[in-house]
Amino acid sequence: MKKILYLTNIEVPYRVEFFNLLGKQCDLTVMYERRNSFNRDSSWASSVNKEFKCLYLDGKKIGNENSFSLKIISIIGQKWDLVIVGCYNSFVQILAMAMMKLKRIPYVINLDGEPFLEKKIKTKIKALVLKSATAYLVAGESAKKSLRKFVGKAKLIVPYYFSSLTTKEIERNSSYSASRNECILVVGQYFDYKGMDIALSAAKKDQTLRYKFVGMGKRTDLFKKDMKDIPSNVEIIPFLNKKELEYEYQQCSMVVLPSRQECWGLVVNEAASFGTPIVSTWGSGAAMEFLVKDYPQYLAIPGNADSLLDCIKLCINNDNKCYSDYLKKISFEYTIEKSVDAHLKLFDKVC
Repeated sequence: MKKILYLTNIEVPYRVEFFNLLGKQCDLTVMYERRNSFNRDSSWASSVNKEFKCLYLDGKKIGNENSFSLKIISIIGQKWDLVIVGCYNSFVQILAMAMMKLKRIPYVINLDGEPFLEKKIKTKIKALVLKSATAYLVAGESAKKSLRKFVGKAKLIVPYYFSSLTTKEIERNSSYSASRNECILVVGQYFDYKGMDIALSAAKKDQTLRYKFVGMGKRTDLFKKDMKDIPSNVEIIPFLNKKELEYEYQQCSMVVLPSRQECWGLVVNEAASFGTPIVSTWGSGAAMEFLVKDYPQYLAIPGNADSLLDCIKLCINNDNKCYSDYLKKISFEYTIEKSVDAHLKLFDKVC
């Protein structure tokens, strides 16, 4: 079996599910930068059976999810058939790539969606880091086209079908049938790139519409403080567990993802599996992948509350049965199993 090292930052449930399936097809070792995150509940991890080996960097903590340690050098120095770099903009993984380039160790960069590389100094540095890889795994065809512009035609780029859901979960979700209420669900953490302030601005512009903002966790109080005036048509729920969030997906009139710029946005996968109408911006890689060809009218201008509200009202006024059926159908194209298959295909080509 191929001996694969996968570098990533922290443990999250859907990634462990992915690693478990991948670990059945290769000799997989996953190196986590951190054992836990400042902004995630990782208590579940100790009770999960793993079909792969784990290493923990346990270095100096950086931000919410990263760390740094020279231990990475000895890890990279072991014998691997291939190394997958899961966080190419992490300091310690940049060091790993530099070492691998020096020692001519083949490695693949994994991108969970759009690289968002523009003609700026910071993105030029990112592009330089990206160009040194042997090959690439990237979430979706749209992101593949974007990446191709920066790394050139000669590089091997394999698209994969990024998702937090298995085929069995999507089959279960798509079978649900519920009468929807008029509430608009906005799911996301409170960081600038998520655009939660833009969604709130849209909610203020028409207070006849009812919203639930979910998922800001420990940063909920900071959001309330920064936003100052929360209108009465907005309910804020810091956290919902998986079952509670699934219930909201079934009941709400639509899910809104107001991203300024994010690589993917798994909320799109989750909502689509229930056939829940989605309004987003073209700042979300997942929304672009799912909607740009067939339902571009539900993609707003990033950072523009008026554009977002126009898309919300359009969705409210339309009969969304065909849209709902489309979302359920396309969900089956993006599963953990298909993601694993794409990775294995690349391993065969590169190793």
